[in-house]
Formats: sequence, structure tokens, C-alpha cells
Amino acid sequence: MPIAAQVEIDASPEEVRNVFFNFERWPEMKSDMIRSITRLPSHRDGPVQVNEKLVVNFGGITSNVTVLANTPAEFRWRGHIFYVLSGDHTFRFEASTLHPGKTLFVSTEIPLRLLALLAGLVGMQKAVEGFCGDFKRWVESVVKEGGGGS
Repeated sequence: MPIAAQVEIDASPEEVRNVFFNFERWPEMKSDMIRSITRLPSHRDGPVQVNEKLVVNFGGITSNVTVLANTPAEFRWRGHIFYVLSGDHTFRFEASTLHPGKTLFVSTEIPLRLLALLAGLVGMQKAVEGFCGDFKRWVESVVKEGGGGS
């Protein structure tokens, strides 16, 4: 069962994506769910590619994820922690239909393996909702200061 949350961000989808892919600034966000994202040294330049491996710090636990999609509207990866807690995570960047110039940011986790059984017990819904709020505040502050570039 997918776990999803969404939030409207006061920035265009392009601005939101630029901040999202500026991985060096992720530690500024202060999120409990995702603390950092790092590209491997062999893939430091250019856009993130499908099948590229990223190193993600999930609340203090570091794991490699594999990029499954990277389009203007969607970024998706598959990751695991200790090989038993795994899932697909999708980030969507959609133009708001209610407020032109803003972005509807959607974060969805599809738990797999043991995580599918434990998702409710470990509070994943609350974590994804908290992440969306943290991400919104961070993106809006970065865009306001004019520092969104990746």
C-alpha cells in the first residue's frame, strides 16, 4: 500500500527541481527522513541518470539507492536498508492547478519486503508528511534567497 503526502510550494516546478537536485545543500533542510543525498564520484557531472547509484542518509542510516526515473515531472529511486527494508520512492513536481506559478510536490513511498509489513508500525506516513513540510520550507527559503541552482 503506497504511503503518500503532498504539499504546495511557492515556487515553479523548475525552481523546485533545481533545489531538489542541488544535493550539496540537502543537509541545510534539517529533515528527519532524508538528511543527505550524494552522487558517487564516478557520476558527479551532468543530470542524474537512470540506473545511477546515489548514497542517501535516511535519518542517520546510509544506504545506496538506484535511480529508476528522472523526468521533468518525476524522480524515482529504489533503495533498501539492511536488504530487508526496501521500497520505491517517487518525488513528483507538478504545476499547481489551483495557484499558477506554484508547484504541487508529491512524495510517495511504496514499501517492499519487510517494510511493507512494518510501514504502519514505524510511522512512515507521519515521516513522509513531515518530509514534505520540511522540503517546502527549505525550497521556499532557498528560492527566496536566489540560491536554487544545481
